[in-house]
Amino acid sequence: MSALLRSAPLRAARSFTPAIRQQARGVHFENVVDHTIPTSVTNKYWFGTKITIFAVTGFGMPFYAAYWHLNKST
Repeated sequence: MSALLRSAPLRAARSFTPAIRQQARGVHFENVVDHTIPTSVTNKYWFGTKITIFAVTGFGMPFYAAYWHLNKST
């Protein structure tokens, strides 16, 4: 009985992997110059603005969440 219990999670894990692999294979990206990231890089100032907004938002969100949680109880 213990061998049956040990093999059940393995069978369950194997049943999910083909769907995940098939989904990943269905995506194709063209690898051409200036099209390797999902934004335009032709305007350097706009690109810099996008990167700055992304970095500030991603880095600042945990600090804002901590500030929010500390001040909501008062």
